[in-house]
Amino acid sequence: MYSNFYRHYVTKLLLLVYVFNQFDRKAFDILMEPMRQEFSLTDTQLGFVGGPALALVYACLGVPVARLGDRTRRLTIMTVGIVLWSVVCSLTAIVHQFWALALVRAGVGVGEAGFSAIAISVIVDYARDDERARAVSNFSLALGIASLLSNLVGGWINQLYGWRPIFLIAGLPGILLAVLMAATVQEPPRRLASNPKEADWVPLRAVLSTLWRRRSLRHLAVAQGVSNLAMCAATGWATVFFIRQHHMQTGELGSWLAVADGVGGIASIWLSGLVTAHFGAKDPRMRTSLLALAALLVVPLALLTIWLPSKTGALVSYLVLNLPLLFYMGPTTALVQDLVGPSMRATTASIFFLLQVMLGSVLGLQLTGALSDILTPLFSEPVAGLRWSMTLGTLFAFWAAAHFWMAGRTVREDIGEVRGDAGVTCESRFA
Repeated sequence: MYSNFYRHYVTKLLLLVYVFNQFDRKAFDILMEPMRQEFSLTDTQLGFVGGPALALVYACLGVPVARLGDRTRRLTIMTVGIVLWSVVCSLTAIVHQFWALALVRAGVGVGEAGFSAIAISVIVDYARDDERARAVSNFSLALGIASLLSNLVGGWINQLYGWRPIFLIAGLPGILLAVLMAATVQEPPRRLASNPKEADWVPLRAVLSTLWRRRSLRHLAVAQGVSNLAMCAATGWATVFFIRQHHMQTGELGSWLAVADGVGGIASIWLSGLVTAHFGAKDPRMRTSLLALAALLVVPLALLTIWLPSKTGALVSYLVLNLPLLFYMGPTTALVQDLVGPSMRATTASIFFLLQVMLGSVLGLQLTGALSDILTPLFSEPVAGLRWSMTLGTLFAFWAAAHFWMAGRTVREDIGEVRGDAGVTCESRFA
């Protein structure tokens, strides 16, 4: 129905929108310490504006907005969301009090709730079956691209001109992209389900029942959420840690992190799509095994980053850490889309985003900051409290690895159920 050129155009445009969606969040990370100093914040307060202020609103609205996206025109919802977060993000440049900062972060969360999960369902409907995993992984490349741009641009602009102009750079382009998307992107038809029971729109309780009944979905939900918790503990406070521990300015740090978060993150997500598509094409258990292995590698690399006394050694370790850190995102999201029918894909994606945000952006960032404030008085070294709180959070990656492995035990049977293979065994399908 659509040409290859047009399908690629749509996915690239959604990728570009997602870059600016994440640019704001990633830029905020490198600005956390300068903003803490200007607003005289504790680490607990800093963790709140960096995490729950945005994430709680995003999490609460994500599922109902995605439910609306499963029934109505998805392009309209995304356009409204893009304009909203772009305008509110730009307002961050004029705030001067803690409560105002928290309020605009919450406003950004309202707008962002109308994009990510719905965009994935659109991409899945545009992509061919054999392209789905790679298309979703390519969409996730926005995380690495945004990290590269926000660290480099944000670090140097803050050092030269202060942090306020950065939020104008992050917010205003989104308005133009929303107009372009509304003018050029068509609403794709929803793919028909191979299982007739899942062809029609289903109530939320049925989605939750499916998530609970399919054991691989349960384990993937926990694994993705806990992986994000470990990631936020290891990297959400990394810029603050490097500034305090190694006395780096944001320009220098941003240049390093542009390579580590940007290039490393892009390589991680790109490799995850390539490797899992190659090795997991016939057997989805191979995908979950690779995800478990990547989660296990996070812990030693994160500990090296946190505990190495050398600034250069810590930065190099942080670069390598990014290779397994984001590996789970694309393959997990694509696998989840294979495990549910088309009438519940956006809703299921939003539930996974909800768990990911609640465990990572809320608990991961907030608890790491609160624990830093609790532990700091116990040590003579000022940064020791933050170092130990980051260390403890990183260990959750072991828990994530266990759930990725357990998801592999039933994933073949669950995919077979979705495809309605009443008379075909999973062994024969994946042989």
